[in-house]
Amino acid sequence: MLTLHQLIKNMLEHLETDKAEIFESDYPEDTLHEIVDSWIPVYYSQLSELLASKPSLGDGPSDYGLVKENPTVWDILTAAVYEMLSEKAEEWFSQAQENVEE
Repeated sequence: MLTLHQLIKNMLEHLETDKAEIFESDYPEDTLHEIVDSWIPVYYSQLSELLASKPSLGDGPSDYGLVKENPTVWDILTAAVYEMLSEKAEEWFSQAQENVEE
């Protein structure tokens, strides 16, 4: 079963592996968000597993600008997962940036 915790962990490992590529790109923030996009599950069964592991995802994202007009439950879950992964990736990026500057 796919859990949100495992998804985040796997994504952060990917970011760490691709750290040099991210920081060497012309637009590291864009590269970061492309990676986040690639980690969002596309199958309903995986989104259901994430919801089961963290029921509050069903509340949707705190930024409802991420949700299209007349969303389905899948759109809401996808936006909530995107928001969660983006937050974790941005935290990783900030920390990695500090480490690079030191």
